[in-house]
Formats: sequence, structure tokens, C-alpha cells
Amino acid sequence: MSGEPSVGGNRSVLLTLFRYEIKRLMRDTRMILIAIVAPLVLFPVMILVMRAVEQNEERRLEDTVYEYAVTGDEAEWGRRMVAAALELEANDPDTTRNPVRFQEVQTNEADSLLIAAEIHVVVEALSPEAFERIRAEEEAAADAEREAAGEEDEAEEEDESEPELSLPAVRLRHRGQSDFSRTASRLLGSRIAEVRSELRDSVYRAGGLPIEVSQIASVTTENTASAEREGGAMLGLALTPFLLLLMLSGGSIMAVDTISGEKERGTLETLLTTAAARSDIVTAKMMGVIAVGIAVAAINILNLLLYLVLGIVDLPEQFAIALSPLDLVLFLILFLPLTVLVASALLLLSGYAKSYKEYQIYFFPLFLVFLVPSLAGMLPGMDLRSAIAFFPIAGIGVAVREIMIGEYDWPFLMLAFASTGTAAWYAARLTEKTLSTERLISASDLDEADLTGGAALFPRHVLRWFGVMWVTLLITSLWFGESLGLRGQILVNLWGIFLGGSLLMVRVYKLDPKTVFALRPVHPAVWLAVLIGIPSGYIVGMGLAGLVNTYVFPVPQPVLESFGESLLGDDLPLWQIILFLTITPGILEELAFRGALLHGLRKTFRPVVVCLVVGAIFGLFHVSLFRLLPTGFLGVLFAGATLLTGSIFPAMLWHFGNNFIGIVPVQLGWITEETVIPMWTYGVGLVGLAVVFAILWRVRTPYPDLKKKKPEEFM
Repeated sequence: MSGEPSVGGNRSVLLTLFRYEIKRLMRDTRMILIAIVAPLVLFPVMILVMRAVEQNEERRLEDTVYEYAVTGDEAEWGRRMVAAALELEANDPDTTRNPVRFQEVQTNEADSLLIAAEIHVVVEALSPEAFERIRAEEEAAADAEREAAGEEDEAEEEDESEPELSLPAVRLRHRGQSDFSRTASRLLGSRIAEVRSELRDSVYRAGGLPIEVSQIASVTTENTASAEREGGAMLGLALTPFLLLLMLSGGSIMAVDTISGEKERGTLETLLTTAAARSDIVTAKMMGVIAVGIAVAAINILNLLLYLVLGIVDLPEQFAIALSPLDLVLFLILFLPLTVLVASALLLLSGYAKSYKEYQIYFFPLFLVFLVPSLAGMLPGMDLRSAIAFFPIAGIGVAVREIMIGEYDWPFLMLAFASTGTAAWYAARLTEKTLSTERLISASDLDEADLTGGAALFPRHVLRWFGVMWVTLLITSLWFGESLGLRGQILVNLWGIFLGGSLLMVRVYKLDPKTVFALRPVHPAVWLAVLIGIPSGYIVGMGLAGLVNTYVFPVPQPVLESFGESLLGDDLPLWQIILFLTITPGILEELAFRGALLHGLRKTFRPVVVCLVVGAIFGLFHVSLFRLLPTGFLGVLFAGATLLTGSIFPAMLWHFGNNFIGIVPVQLGWITEETVIPMWTYGVGLVGLAVVFAILWRVRTPYPDLKKKKPEEFM
């Protein structure tokens, strides 16, 4: 390298190389089709497909005759309320759809028919006395549960300002796992509420009550935000992820061809024989990636604007955006380091990959690394005036959202820019340094794995497998989570995705299960270390979670409470909680992450990096930004224990113990929201972890076939 002519910094050479990269790309018609023509065609097609699906759902809604049954001691009054509600639905001038059709089913077994899915909703009309009796029974049962859990009963003050109105009560019951049942309950319930409100108002008027009706039945709201700022708030949530997605997809077109593609074609070696310095070559390629990424993003944005003008895409009513020149300048400044960071990462990935095919394998994990922090602006309660400003990409996402709503906190805007700018500078330097090594930038020989296949290909493909598993997990959790319930999600996610995916990898690549899953005995001292590590890791993880929720990703308390309710909301007995939430994840998640994933990455990265990567992916699979860091931290601990012992069994026990002490004491009422953990316990936890890994290091039996560090390698 020292004998090469140095022309670094020669502007004419740099521009020549840049023009060469762009011209070479423009000659590739396939790339042009993918970058420009495909978005022009696919975007309106996607819009039309979405419209067709929406219209089909509306048609299905209109064509369905929803069947209901009326029960209760005031059934006749309930039927009159339903009739009035349906009349209101039929005569509503504000709705754009046809009235939904309902049909009553006369039956004495309404609940049985509802469970059997033979009717959609049950309307229960109760006299005030019956309703109060049922409510008293429910409150007594709730008080008994709180007393059994050791909680204090909260006294409720009765509001006597509103006159008592003795109208029968209406309760609607539906099946939550059925879309039709939920829709019927929602539509009928909202109309009955309107009728009941009108009836109450009329009764108040007829009775000559001294209190105005508006004081009792009317609630007014006022929106102080302008339409422009309200529209800006909506757009600001998704602007950064959207632009990042466009830059990644556009820049990837250039990055994959400029190094990986040239390696396969054998043209890279010719370029390296010129008088141009390696730094100029790398800089020109980076400029090309940035230019193409920005161009593709701009083309897609112009496409979107065109579709808005043509009416192919409709915006919500009263949606407006007002951007000042200052806003546009700030966006340009904030996104500049982001583009450099994206280009550096893509170019580094292209250089690291030995072929176009391998680049595609590694692209999906890189995509997730960028996409996840960019979603920080979508979190409720997220504020730039917190530690989030120190985090690259995430700080930009929150800053852009606040600019869109007209908030300019200049010190934190500068901090968000500086954090991402520092990351971009470091990534650019690392890219230039790395791509200047012969191992990465020169054309590679035919890889042995491509010839042998089977187990030799598994390290290349393991990240692709886990990418597919992550997408599958995300789809099932978001779309079918409510209908599946806790038991269903455990069956699908743990047994189907984690265990099924891991066993499928073993079968496809003809791997030895005992080797892949690290089913090896360990030294007896390891179990002592794990027993110390369970409370220590849990305490430190709780501390990290507290720091994240306070300073990094501030999560409102209702969100945390709803998360806890979703986790333990199925009212499971204690033995099922232990089985489903402690034992099962401790076994099946470890087989996937500290088994298949760790085994596949053991020769790709050095041990420390393997632990970090496995931990990060483990945290990502829990599909929650505020749980990403603490869960990833635990994943790093489990991976470290597996590498030091050469066995998966310590990680299984540690995982089980962590879940046990985190769930069971809360379920038994030993730990409540008011429980305060002393600060000194976190120090004890850190000392405990140090003792754990000191023991594991002393009796270590390292995981076989680990990657060894070489001087020319960058990781």
C-alpha cells in the first residue's frame, strides 16, 4: 500500500471517479427500472389495491346482516332502544356508507348462541335495581381480589351534583375474537348511547329540573392547534422513517453494484490499478451512493405529490401543512449527516460482502438497525429534551417531529445533529479505512461455502432466516395478537416460529442438533454462577429499564400498565403462568437465539461482537422500543454465558430464573407498583455480575470453532 501513488485530495480525480460511477450506473437499464420506473408503477398499484381492499371491507360490512338477541328484565324497553338506534342509523345524513342491517333473534339461550358464533351481539337491558345489584356484586368481587392481593381499598366519592335518572341500563356483549361481532357491538352501542342521551335530555326538560341540560349531558372540546400544526404533527411521526426507507432502498442500488457487483464482474481490480488513491476511490463511491439515495428519495416524493395532484391519493379532510423556509433549512441540515451515515453503512456492507448474493443477506439486519431507532418519534410522550437527543438517528426522528409542530429547542436540535453527525463521521472514517484493505476491496476467489453447501452455507444465511422469523412474529403479534390471546401467541411465537424455525434450519442445512443447540455438560461451579446471576442480572436489567423509561424513551404510565395487563391479562392460574411465561421461553427462546443464531454467527464475528449482535437481535424480537435495551442486555449476558461454558443449559436456567422473579412475585402480590427498590441494590447487582463472569472465566470451556481476531479485520 505504501508504494501506491498518492493523489488523495485531488478534486479533478475525485470528480472523474464520481462521474464514472454515475455513468456506469446509468448504463445499467435494470437499475434504472428498479430505481425510477418501478416506483412510478408500483406506488399507484399499491394505492389501488389498498382502495380495493377498503372497498371490499365496506362492501362486506354493508352486505352482512348482524344478528342480535335482547335479554334482561327490561327486554321490551331494550327492544325499543334498539329500534330507535337503528332508525337513527338509517336516517343519519352525515354517514357516507349505507346503513348497517341488524336482525333480532328470539331466543332464551342468547349467551350460548353468542359463544357458538350463531349471533353477533347480545343486548342486555336491566332495570336500575338489577343493574345496581350486578354492579355491587362486581365491585365486591373486585374488593375481594384487592384484599387477597394485600391492596388497600380506594374509597370513591359519590357525585351528588347530577340528579339521579332512573332509566334502564343497557349492556352489550360480543366475542372479541370476531371482527363481525366487534363491529356489531361498536355500531349498535354508539347508536344506543346517542338515543339514551337524547332520551335523558328530554326527561330532564319534562321534569323541569333546575340544572341546565348542557351542564349534565353536554361536553365541549376545543382544539387550540391550527390545522397546519395538526397536519405537521401527523406527518412528523412518519417523515424520518419514510425518508430513511427511501434512502436505504435507493442507496442500496448503488452500493451493491459499486463494490460487490464489481467484484463479481472482475472490474474492481482494473480500477485499483489506476493512479487514483484508495481514499479517492472510496470517497467517489460514497458520493455516488449519497447522490443515488437522495435522487431516489426525491423521485418517490415527487411521485407522491403527483398522485396527490391527480387525486390518486387522498389526504384526510382539513389536512394542511405549512413549512417555513427555516423548517426546510433545518430539515436539510438534520438529514445531511443521516445521508452520510446511511451511505457509509451501505458501502461498508458492500465491501464486507463477498458477492451480490451475500450483500442481500446482510442488508435486512442493517435495514432494521436503521429503521428501529427512526421510529422513536412515534412513541407517545417522547420529548427531544431528554437523553434521546444523544442517540443517533432516534434524536433526528424526534427533532423532525417537533419542528413539524413548530417547536424549536435549539440546544437539543444541535445536540441531535451532533450525535448523528459524530456517528456519520466515524462511519465514514471506518468505511474508508476498511475498504482500503486488500481483503475487502479486492476481488475474492470463489467461496468454499458456495461449493460445499449445507452446513458451510448456514453462517451466510442465518441472519436471513431470523429476519423472516422477525417479520412473521411482527405480523402475527400485530394482526392476530388480540384474537390469539396469550396462550395462542405462545403456541405460535415460541413453538411455531422459534422452535419450528430453528428445527427447520437444522434440517435444511443438515446440521447436528447437539452441536447447533450446544447440548453439552458444564462444570458444577457454573450452576453456582448462574444462581448468583439470576437476581443480579434482573436487578441490573430493572435499573436499565428505569433509566431507559426515564431518560431515553419516556413511556407514559398507561402504556406500561397496558403492557402489564396484556402480559398477565388472561387471568391464568399460577402454574400456567410459570409454564407459559418462564419455563417455555427459557427453553425455546434459548434454542433459537443462544442455539441456532449464536452457532451461525460464531465464525462471522469475534466473540464479543457475537454477544452484542445476539443480544441486539434478542431485544429486537420483543417488538418494543422501551424494552429493547434491557432485554438486549439480558441477551448479551446469556450469550456470554453460552460462549464461556460451551453449553446452552446455563443460559436456559438463567433465562427461566429471570422471568420467574420478574413475574411470579408480582402475580402473588409480593411486589406492587408502590414497591421501591433501594439504590444500593443496583450496585450489588453489578458486583454480582462481576462475580458470575469471574467464575465462568475461571472454569471456562469455550464454545468450539469461535472466530479468532486477525490484524486486518475490522471486527
